[in-house]
Amino acid sequence: MKPYKTGLFSLVFVGLYVVFSFHPQLVSAQGRSASVFLSPSIGTFTVGSTFTVSILLNTSGNFVNAIEANLTFPPEKLQVVSPTTGKSMIQVWTAQPTFSNSAGTMKFQGAVPSPGISTESGLISTVTFRVKNTGTATVRIADSSQVLLNDGRGTDVLGQTTDGLYYLTLPPPAGPIVTSATHPDQEHWYPAKNVVFRWEGFPDSDGFSYVLNDLPVDEPDDISERNQTGVSYRDLADGIQYFHIKRLRSGVWGGVTSYKIQIDATPPAEFPIEVSPSTYTSQQRPIIDFKTTDSMSGVDHYEMKFISLDVALASEGASQGENTPFFIEATSPYSQALDIGRYDVVVRAFDRAGNFSQSTERLTIVHQIFEIIRGEGVRIGGTYTVRWPYVGIFSTMVLLLVAYFARKLWKWHREIEEKLQAGPHTHPVIAGKLAELKQKQSEYGGIKSGMPLAMLLLCIVGFSLFFRTAHAQGTTLREARVPIEPPVITLFPKSLSNDEIFYVGGNAGVPDAQVLVYIQDAERGNTFSYSVVTDKKGSWFYSLPQFLNTGHYLVWTQLKVVDELSPPSSRLDLTVGPTAIQFGKDRLSYQDFYLILVFILAALFIGLLGFIIYHWYHFRSKSRRFLEQVKQAEESIQRGFLVLRRDIEQELSFIQKTKFGKGLSDEERFREEKLLKDFETISSYVGKEIWELEKSEQSMS
Repeated sequence: MKPYKTGLFSLVFVGLYVVFSFHPQLVSAQGRSASVFLSPSIGTFTVGSTFTVSILLNTSGNFVNAIEANLTFPPEKLQVVSPTTGKSMIQVWTAQPTFSNSAGTMKFQGAVPSPGISTESGLISTVTFRVKNTGTATVRIADSSQVLLNDGRGTDVLGQTTDGLYYLTLPPPAGPIVTSATHPDQEHWYPAKNVVFRWEGFPDSDGFSYVLNDLPVDEPDDISERNQTGVSYRDLADGIQYFHIKRLRSGVWGGVTSYKIQIDATPPAEFPIEVSPSTYTSQQRPIIDFKTTDSMSGVDHYEMKFISLDVALASEGASQGENTPFFIEATSPYSQALDIGRYDVVVRAFDRAGNFSQSTERLTIVHQIFEIIRGEGVRIGGTYTVRWPYVGIFSTMVLLLVAYFARKLWKWHREIEEKLQAGPHTHPVIAGKLAELKQKQSEYGGIKSGMPLAMLLLCIVGFSLFFRTAHAQGTTLREARVPIEPPVITLFPKSLSNDEIFYVGGNAGVPDAQVLVYIQDAERGNTFSYSVVTDKKGSWFYSLPQFLNTGHYLVWTQLKVVDELSPPSSRLDLTVGPTAIQFGKDRLSYQDFYLILVFILAALFIGLLGFIIYHWYHFRSKSRRFLEQVKQAEESIQRGFLVLRRDIEQELSFIQKTKFGKGLSDEERFREEKLLKDFETISSYVGKEIWELEKSEQSMS
């Protein structure tokens, strides 16, 4: 057996060796993946020039026989001018290579006959681009690209792609050197709509010709604009524009210099602030979401600020004002641990030109209603902590109260059951009628119908409960870039109550200057002034250290630089609403008042609801039984009175016959009068329906 096994193993080894020797792709396929890359992958090119990019393949030792390369490029910056596949390693094109300068796409799809190809830098195609505009252009290899292995199954082994990144600039100056004091950096966005250009002057210059348009490469006309060395443009539109200039010397025009300016004076779009889980929450680390767009230069970054509306937190923040930034840069979603209190969340979205759009949202963080503190007890409303012994005592009292109430209900049901078992004679109405019926029957010889008395003894006690429940239910953004003007207010509360502190902030455009804040009581005429110093960027912020009383106020500011005062800013209206209840200096807000009221009403509602559901259920079930049994009892009693009435009628008939035959004695006359009186009384107990029932029974009999 040993020689047999040795020969078998040798045969398997030789077979594998032969297979992998003639088909190396089966070995390499288990190794590295193929890659498609561009060459050059980075470069700098000028507007108007062309450059060629090669699309290359590295199979990493694999033998491949099919390739699909899909590329994208920015059509506003690049244009395909001469794609070529003449030197491509692809021998059979399964689809004609195509490109689109409007969509910015290219597609190459071909194959290599078996056994395929293995290469480290195989050329798929070359593409020549023309630079249309300045900026940064990325030529990407799309995810839909494929490199298929020659394994009979078409396994995709493309594992890596390398895109191309190209910097597109204006041609070097061929004419006068141009500078701009208003827009010094050609790659930077500016909000200023007024532009000033300067260029060097030469003694032998005969003049200059220049033009401003949206073409990155252009040549001014041959009409001289005199021998000046500067020009200014006012109120230009947003976007990218180019200034082209050339110089005339000795009757000959020189080369052209192009200068790019980028203007964006429009702030980003207005946007909402989303707070999770809500703007009124007990979560001390809420999540702040914000997002907007900018159609021109694009959103650069966001800044945000939490402004406390409570005196204690505001005083603490003021004491740390030197170490706390006015606004902090943030990204969405943003989360920060906050203390219990009320805040105005202010978010500013800046574009690349420095314009910003601002949104404000009111955030209230409250204590949890009930919070279990391990080792201490239960904290109520984040303020009062009930120790565990007292929690046990209170719980025991509640249990005893519930048990007492349950016992009362149990006794009440027992009494009802006893009355049901005792029979209908316990019902006052039935008992009264039944007693009178028995008395009359004893006088007139009893009921002849033989109806059992037990069928009359049915009764039920009913009741109803009625209840009622009651329930209760930005700022205009402007930039202050002129230091002589009064301070611009960009932070101002949308609404304010007399238990929230007042704040105001903005930009003065002058660092380390003094901003005077004036608050005038419009009803009483009193005016108060406060001062705050701007920071190094000219920004300022002030929060009042105490509450404002209810009323209407006017707010304005002034800028003080050394001893010079700016004109007053425009006046803003501020209405301070009242809180629900105020006890001296202590103020109970509407929210707190409504919260307490809701808790009280909720507790009353839950208690009443449980009470009503319980008793309503028993009322409905026993009421049905009561109506059926009382109906039967009344019908039986009425039938008893009916039989009794027949007996009286018979006796009256006998007396009438005796009366016509002979005169009545005094005793018989007295009995006749009593019979007539009892007849009228019994008739009042018997209704129309009973008499009709009697007639129907007589007709049936």
